[in-house]
Amino acid sequence: MREVKIERFKSNPLIRPDPRKKWMTLDVFNCGVIKDDDGLYKMLFRAAYTVNQSHSDIGLALSHDGEDWTVFNKPVLRSRFNEYCTRGIEDPRIVKWIDNWYYIFATACMPGKGRVGIWRTKNFFDYEWVGIPIDKEDKDASIIPEPIDGWAYLIHRLPPDMWITRTKDLTLRAGWQDNQLLISHNQSYLSPNTEFPPEKIGIAGPPIKTPKGWLVITHTVHSKDEYDGRLYTLGLCVLDPKDPAKVIYIHPKPILIPEDPWEIEGRVRNVVFSCATVDTGKDDIYVYWGGADTVICGGRLRKEDLKGICY
Repeated sequence: MREVKIERFKSNPLIRPDPRKKWMTLDVFNCGVIKDDDGLYKMLFRAAYTVNQSHSDIGLALSHDGEDWTVFNKPVLRSRFNEYCTRGIEDPRIVKWIDNWYYIFATACMPGKGRVGIWRTKNFFDYEWVGIPIDKEDKDASIIPEPIDGWAYLIHRLPPDMWITRTKDLTLRAGWQDNQLLISHNQSYLSPNTEFPPEKIGIAGPPIKTPKGWLVITHTVHSKDEYDGRLYTLGLCVLDPKDPAKVIYIHPKPILIPEDPWEIEGRVRNVVFSCATVDTGKDDIYVYWGGADTVICGGRLRKEDLKGICY
């Protein structure tokens, strides 16, 4: 079997906490990234300024090459945006939809409850509320970036598994139906350290269209051991190009595990957690992740290494 691994950028961490900005003094992590039509990379990232990460705002950063980032001084999407996110907004994923709006799929947090919330924007500074597709405890969501036979498909996590639902309403405001299990957590790989089965699985960044199907980077959570907490790793799967409710491939090994110091030690130890996959239009797919819930990192997945899987 061909080895599939994410190659880390040498410039990691790409973004660190900044004591000069109160809203991002402690932790910056879990970002969504999109490459715009003008070639500019745009990032929305989660920033926390309390030790328990009880409130999170969303910041904006821009890059010409996907590695060197300029962070704006103020958050662009704030906690308490509406009654659904009084405790913050977490883990944004970005999709440019058929109406040329950028749709943001993030966790809208209230005390004791987190649900998938959908926002949209034209300019990354002004945001409109779209709604909550599934009114229950839910997170880690993104749509497939184009309709299939007139349906919009949403991948999300009802713990501990990945699910998929769809709607004919291409405004994404209503009509979600046919919710079904996509990948059970016990279909993922065993822990690389203990060979324990996983606790849960979820989508990382938005699916990427490939010649053989929809490439989905996933995150998997394992118990590392009773003293050392949990282990977050990244894997991948491929969905049928015409019926994304069908899984045609699940990779049997992780493609990224915590190895660098800022992934092993931080606010939450042993974490690589991704909300961003970007097709560069060239030979690479860029993947971005939060390291130990403290910094933002990135790397490349070479399409050459995915030959026979989805290229």
